[in-house]
Amino acid sequence: MSSTMNGHDNDPPRPRRRLLLTAIPVVAGAVVGAVAISTGALRLGTSGDSTPSAEQSAQERCRADVLKRLVAPSSAHLTDVRTVPSSLDTEGRDLFSLTLEEPLKGVDTSRITVFDVTGVVNSLNEFGSTIQDHFDCRAYFVDGSLAHTLVLFDHPH
Repeated sequence: MSSTMNGHDNDPPRPRRRLLLTAIPVVAGAVVGAVAISTGALRLGTSGDSTPSAEQSAQERCRADVLKRLVAPSSAHLTDVRTVPSSLDTEGRDLFSLTLEEPLKGVDTSRITVFDVTGVVNSLNEFGSTIQDHFDCRAYFVDGSLAHTLVLFDHPH
């Protein structure tokens, strides 16, 4: 009998087969991982309790400060809330906060960054009627940390 009759001459040697059986799942896993990272489904280096961005901090603080100024904060509903970076207006709307408010008083203006948080609030007034008012909140950061906010409404509260 010749050796070609047994049907095993075309099979790769066992170590090579074992290598292929190991390499295929590893390569497939690497491809799946790369796709997950590139699409954002898997984020490396971020934890679920990471610090909020400056925009998120500004928006959260301004929402809280807007609610504090209302007669019935539990009835309030904020809509159209937008947060955008802004420039410091040392001669106008930021003058009061820079010269009289303690967290910013005397701070070098080059260390201050500002975000504008604007929106509309619907809330009950002291007579039980629903009012709608626009608000503008200036969030001041010193060296990246939120230091002060200033809330302005179109109507008195």
